[in-house]
Amino acid sequence: MTIAIQLAAGNFSYLTATDTQVTYSPVGAKVDTGKIRGAWRAKPIGAINIAGAGDTPYITAISQEIIKMFQKFRGTPDQLETRLRTLVRDFYKEQVLPFVGKLDDENVPDYSLLITARHKHETKLWNVDGKLVTDSEPPFDCIGIGESVATALLNRLYPMHPTLDSIAVLAAYVIYRVKSSVDGCGLKTEIRFIYKDKIGVVPMDRIERWEALFQKYDRLEREAFYHAMNFVFKPAIPDFVPKEVKAAISPQMRALPEIVQDIEGMREEFSKVTIFSVSS
Repeated sequence: MTIAIQLAAGNFSYLTATDTQVTYSPVGAKVDTGKIRGAWRAKPIGAINIAGAGDTPYITAISQEIIKMFQKFRGTPDQLETRLRTLVRDFYKEQVLPFVGKLDDENVPDYSLLITARHKHETKLWNVDGKLVTDSEPPFDCIGIGESVATALLNRLYPMHPTLDSIAVLAAYVIYRVKSSVDGCGLKTEIRFIYKDKIGVVPMDRIERWEALFQKYDRLEREAFYHAMNFVFKPAIPDFVPKEVKAAISPQMRALPEIVQDIEGMREEFSKVTIFSVSS
């Protein structure tokens, strides 16, 4: 159970984001672990990020095979795609097909991957579902149990002029929303990116600060809605209620200038966002 998203960020940059919750059945234990595997090589220059959803051991195994293949590969970008398709098909044939027809459908190993590969100054994006490999078409793609929620959010929020910084914040927000609404997605958020031919990671502490601001935004959004709907600022309190109780009853919404001030503070905070921390 996962949410993983892959986004084009403009200027030859691509970003991958996931939650970090892995749930182990039947005990239901929740473990915090990274779900993105990446690698960089110098000759020929290139980078790859892989995020998976589904059965963790199979995701780990096929991701390791893909990365090993990528590190050694020296052909053309089209030949890389051919090699990937062969590897995915062979892995499924050897590791999954023996279970088909012998186990109930829900017990047959199931996994999907989002792959971003930068090879010889070309970018390839793929979506792997079992033995099926399709081109992952920009500007974004999603997999996992939270796919429908993430897709709906990205359809509404993806900007017309994306930058790596703005897409990183958007990815963090989408994962934050999915974690709060989809059972099985949770704990922290992991974000990695490929910028041109380099690979980088958004620090966890920075994402946590963004999530604190997202929580604040939730409250501001509710208060702005109350103002737009002209809801009662503070309901009338009957005379028989003691004064100390009246004083403890908070208003339904704050004054609009206070909300605007908070929004301006958030805008200033996000205007300072820079995530460039890349390996070369």
